[in-house]
Amino acid sequence: MMQLKNRRRLLVWPRLAALIGIMFLLFGYAPARSQARNHPDGPDLGARARQATIAIFRDRDSTAIDRFFSEPFVQHDPNIGDGLPGLRAFVTELANVPTTNVTIYRTIVDGDIVMLHSKYEGWPGFSGPVIAFDLFRFKDGKIVEHWGGQAAEAGPNPSGHTQVDGPAAVVDRKQTEANRTLVRNFKQAVTVELRFDRVDEFIDGDHYVQHASKVGDGTAQMKARVSGVVKPGATQVLIPRRYIADGNFVLCLVEARTEPPTANYDLFRVENGKIAEHWDVLSIIPPQNRWKNTNGPF
Repeated sequence: MMQLKNRRRLLVWPRLAALIGIMFLLFGYAPARSQARNHPDGPDLGARARQATIAIFRDRDSTAIDRFFSEPFVQHDPNIGDGLPGLRAFVTELANVPTTNVTIYRTIVDGDIVMLHSKYEGWPGFSGPVIAFDLFRFKDGKIVEHWGGQAAEAGPNPSGHTQVDGPAAVVDRKQTEANRTLVRNFKQAVTVELRFDRVDEFIDGDHYVQHASKVGDGTAQMKARVSGVVKPGATQVLIPRRYIADGNFVLCLVEARTEPPTANYDLFRVENGKIAEHWDVLSIIPPQNRWKNTNGPF
């Protein structure tokens, strides 16, 4: 008799567990989900950033502002007014351009920040296409802050690469923090301290693909470019301000105290623990009396 009761208990428990599982699914008792696409079970903030960008720029849809953005909204692009009224004024300005379009090449997501690497056609103030980086900060599923930099599209560089071609897939997400640290250390050692003797710690010899418009592949041209901007003994010129990392991609936003000053968006691809590829935009910062907001570009 005791054996029969035990057998019945063994049969009941799996059914009870299955019933509880069904109740959790029906009534939404699911674990809390991350707000970042870095976590596979979280909402796709990258997709929302792309949708917002296409709706604003390609479709010139002012109603998209209320769907994708939320006050208080902080604008850091000095060419666009602050808050949602500044965005609405920008969409109104786009309406005066015969054709506008955007092609998005890369998306990386770092917590509540999304980076887009894109080409715009019809950007106000430019006669041709521009290459751009946009950073969006999300809160509760809506965009509440934006940084952006643009530069005129140029032809292929001395090595034949364009400003947007090359790999785009985000992989190796378990290496995100290690890759962020690698790029941070590279920036500090090479572009801040000008320790060119340490380049091989971060880049595998000449296996370095360059997409900057005037610079070819390899480390020699990279060293020449940095040394041409920053002279030994000079006051610090290149100041890293922000790092955005997602798997094999790391973006560094740099304040360049050059003439004219620029906001430098440096995107690196890391492979096997070394920097393998680089894209950039050097966005000219207008004089402060021409800024359309007071938040600063960084």
